[in-house]
Amino acid sequence: MGMKTILTFAVSRLVAWKLCQKVFLAFKHKTALLTAFGLLFGDLVTASSISENKWLAPVTEDAKKNPVDSSQKSITAGQKLYTQRCASCHGPSGDGDGRAALELGIQAARLSESGSESDGALFWKITNGKKPMPGYGTRLSETDRWNLINYIRALAQR
Repeated sequence: MGMKTILTFAVSRLVAWKLCQKVFLAFKHKTALLTAFGLLFGDLVTASSISENKWLAPVTEDAKKNPVDSSQKSITAGQKLYTQRCASCHGPSGDGDGRAALELGIQAARLSESGSESDGALFWKITNGKKPMPGYGTRLSETDRWNLINYIRALAQR
């Protein structure tokens, strides 16, 4: 931990404690004590719960169906895109073991195990991205993104 991180942590705790004191004086009730503990220690719980949360698409996006038939032509087009844009992190077979992921020290998603994800959820994730993965909404056409999903489905079946 760097000095800046330690100072930031200490200052945020001081501010939280001062706020808790004001809340306690204003309400003089048991809930003020709970609020104080929540402000002081809530970020620890939040940090751990964030790391446990899965990356979920909104329900409306999750329900979208792939309008592109999973033909050999679509799968081949998706494979080309995958090789160009995705394999460096997700690996050649979609196991999340790509060279760039290893160099960055990240665990990329195992697309070979994406069978539980809907086409709509995958489309939303590809479109929007989530650091360190970029969003491809402006980089790939809608058809290209659906072709990519058809290829990912083919990877998952292997």
